[in-house]
Amino acid sequence: MAGPAAAADLTAPAPYVVPAAPVILPANYSAVSTVNAKFDIAGGYEWGDKFSNHALGKIAGAIAFPIGPEFGVQIDASAAATRGDWVGTLGGHAFWRNPSIGLLGIYADGFTTQVPRGSLNVARLGVEGEYYFDRFRLSGIAGVESGDRIKSRAFVDALASWYVQDDLRLYAGYSNSFAGNQGRAGVEYQLPPSSGWGNFALFGEGRIGEHGYASVLGGVRVYFGESKSLWRRHREDDPEIWSNENHAAASQAVSGGTFNKKKKNNQPTCERAERPCKPE
Repeated sequence: MAGPAAAADLTAPAPYVVPAAPVILPANYSAVSTVNAKFDIAGGYEWGDKFSNHALGKIAGAIAFPIGPEFGVQIDASAAATRGDWVGTLGGHAFWRNPSIGLLGIYADGFTTQVPRGSLNVARLGVEGEYYFDRFRLSGIAGVESGDRIKSRAFVDALASWYVQDDLRLYAGYSNSFAGNQGRAGVEYQLPPSSGWGNFALFGEGRIGEHGYASVLGGVRVYFGESKSLWRRHREDDPEIWSNENHAAASQAVSGGTFNKKKKNNQPTCERAERPCKPE
């Protein structure tokens, strides 16, 4: 009876083990593995209280460079067609990063668009950070924003990502800006190398915020550089394109009627001196 029992043991399937996230050794790290870039093209729909619901389109791109083994820079830009107007943004990152631990740096961007009763120009300056653990990544920026139609104030934008598989990311985020509070959630999937489209990723996301603002967006992202998993790209190559958030903030502010009011000039409107005058 010992013979059959041993044969049964040999043919029993091995239990499934969830693969662990790959380990990047500190001795081999670089802030940016090599010069790399990415480009997005996307379309969707937008809702708001103070504007007609409409389709929207967006393009964005970034290029990142290593500056020695521990530091890197990235320049990114985005443009969106929304509310019948364009939103254009230019941003820059300068950072230290260890792909096994996280990223810390300085971030700045500026954007321009048309809103009711004129244009809106806003600049932002702050710090950027990321923290990596297992298959999770926490990233965000915080700083000060100011513009010609808004008061200078603090802003924050945070994002949590979970890499369910090496090429599949689920994420959720929160932002607070001159437009108010806004949340978003999305998914990104990089196509397998065996398909011949290993540098292409599909993504989709939804947003909802104060003042009745909401949007959905889906598109294609193309990565230029070394062939690697999505998990590795987001630790070894390019940080987030935070300038993508500006078109949604501008639309949310318009949805809330932020720019619909006339400026008060405090000039009297009556002509007779004996009548009390009131400012406009």
